[in-house]
Parts: sequence; C-alpha cells; structure tokens
Amino acid sequence: MNRRRLELVERVLDDRRLRAAVITEPDCAELYCGIDDVIHVSNVQNLDEVRVAALELWDRRKFDAVLAPGETSIPAAGYLRSYFGLPGISFEVAHAFCDKSAMKARLRRGGIPVAGSTLVYRASALPATIAAHGFPAVVKPSWCDGAADVHVIANEFDAAAIALPDGPLSVASEPPFLVEDYVPFDEEYHCDGLVQDGRVVFTAVAKYLTPPLRSIGKVFGSCTLPHEDPDAAALRRLHADVVKVMGLRDSVTHLEVFRSPDGFVVGEIACRPGGGGVPHMLRTAYGFDTWDHYTAASLNEKRNWYPRATGKVHAWVMFPVEPGVVKRVPDVAAFEEWPEIDDFQLKIAAGDKFASKRYSTTGSAIAYCTVPSAADLTALVARLQDEFVIEYE
Repeated sequence: MNRRRLELVERVLDDRRLRAAVITEPDCAELYCGIDDVIHVSNVQNLDEVRVAALELWDRRKFDAVLAPGETSIPAAGYLRSYFGLPGISFEVAHAFCDKSAMKARLRRGGIPVAGSTLVYRASALPATIAAHGFPAVVKPSWCDGAADVHVIANEFDAAAIALPDGPLSVASEPPFLVEDYVPFDEEYHCDGLVQDGRVVFTAVAKYLTPPLRSIGKVFGSCTLPHEDPDAAALRRLHADVVKVMGLRDSVTHLEVFRSPDGFVVGEIACRPGGGGVPHMLRTAYGFDTWDHYTAASLNEKRNWYPRATGKVHAWVMFPVEPGVVKRVPDVAAFEEWPEIDDFQLKIAAGDKFASKRYSTTGSAIAYCTVPSAADLTALVARLQDEFVIEYE
C-alpha cells in the first residue's frame, strides 16, 4: 500500500522469501515495474476503494501481511489488517497515529501535554476558529504527511488568505483541518524508538539544529544527545508515556517534542521511521536500522538486535535550496575528505529548477557527521556553510 515512498519496496523486493503485490494510484504505477501484481485505486486514502482492491487481490491469491510506509497509506493498511484479521497495527491505532485530531484527543485524554486544538470541517470556518484560538495560531490538514502543509497564522490577513478557495491550504489538502494554539518554544527534539510487545525497548533522542517549521531556506538537520544528558532522560520517559497512551504494540516511532517555557510539549508522533537524514544517522550512531525494524514489525517478525553507542555526537546536516535555476554546485569530493564527514550526498545538479514553495525536507545536499561534542558540531556546521555554496542563475 503506497504512493511514492520506496524504502519498504526496495527491502521487500530484495527479500526472496516474499512475494509482493502493490495497491497504488495510477500516476505512481511506473515505480513498481519489478512487481507483477499492481492494483490501481484513485486514492490510497479511500478505505472502501482500497478494501475492494484488496478483495480482488485476495480472490486471486491470499496475503499474510500489509505494509505501508507513510501517513497517507498507514491507516488504510491498518483497515485492511482489521478487515482481514491480519497481524500488525490495527485501524484504530493506525488512524490515531495519522489523523492529527484523533492523535491530539487521545494524547490529551492520557494526560500528555499537547497544544489546544479544534477540528474544522470547512475552510470557510477557519478565520473565526483561528480568531477564537488567538494569534499566532497553527493550521494544518488533520491528515497529512509529517510537517507538510503546516501554516503559522500571524494575523487576520493570514487567516483570511488561508480560507480562500484558491488559498495554499485548500489547494493542497482536503478537509477537515486542525487549528492549534501556537506553542512558543526555542528548541525542538525528536525521539525515535523501537516498540515490541507494547514495551519500548530502545529510544534514541536527538535535537534539531533548526526547528522544522523555521528551517525553510536554512540549514536543517539534527544531532544525537548523549544518553546521560538530563533532557534525554526526561524525553525518553515522555516517549514511553506517549507510546502507552497511543496503544502501540509493535513498530518503530518518531516523536516530535517542543521545549516551551512551561516544559516539554508533544507535537506529534508517527508509527513509522523518521524522514530526512534521521534513519542514516541512527544506523551510524546505534546500529538502529529503523526501516528494517519497521519492515519486520509489519511482517510480524522481530530482529535480534542490541544497540551500540559510540559515545560521540552524530548528526545529519541538510543544506537548503533557493528558488531559481541552479548554475553550479560544489564538488563533493573535497567534503568527503574531511575527517568529521562520514558521507556527503548531493541532491541537486546544474540546471535543476526550484519553485518558491519548499518544505523542511527540500535540500541540496546532506552531510552525515561524527564529532566528539555538540560544540564541535556547531563549528563544523559553520565551516560547511562557508564552503558549500551553490550558484543560481
């Protein structure tokens, strides 16, 4: 069950034990040339359409597991598991992890600190709801991938614009929408965990270099926190509490947490691996392959794995892109020779064109780094910013 995220597809195709079929949308079908059975639906988020497609597949050959890599397909995968009685994350739990309104309601009932929020069905009702919350406020689709299409509304002008029929929110996303209180914060963290039989068996804690919603046009990424760091200990406890409230039995997690003046506040949690350079960083730092564990959990399997810590700070540093046409990119070979750089991946080439709308994960290159301390990382990022320069036409 998928659109365009290929992390799971590549792993399944490499596993000779498995025979795969894919339910996807027509404009994504070209990505699955290596799979014999590809079934098209108009929308992978339409539960009834997905159910009919799965029944057609079931009539040809039975299946034992359902895999889905992102928020747009995880609830439908949970629905099929519940419908067919298959192991894995049920629809109720999958929906709570992917629908942000249901997630916040469950966390709030469980005593987890989250922002106040209101579910809004029509975009035309957004200005009044935003005004009731007060400025600034946050508006997002209730069901979306990560931080995609999240808007901070600063004033009445922004509130009116977001509600227009051709406004940025209505064009990109379907209702309902969620209006949230804006949480003032100065730092943002993420926790990436492994849950087995309802118990958190491992949690990695990392701090964002720049919070995702403030990262457009800036260097983005995150770095691991030492196990003994007091903030890391508090965040591990918070992560365990969130997992318990959400009812997750077996999967990996990616939890976002703000540090507000009143303490830690949970942004949201996902029951899939983190995005960007997070999986690569966790493999280097702990040997924690989040996509491997996620695949195993989806197949009702467990990996015999124990974390190993290096005692150093590991980070991924993603460089921004600017609107326009790329004229020249630096030679990455020079950066690969730096002793602090484990890997340097260039994401763009001369001639690439970028529009004004970008996301936190829109980057020109990613550097994966290992340094002795956070202070060393700060110095390294400053040096990289000085020397990694892209020219635009």
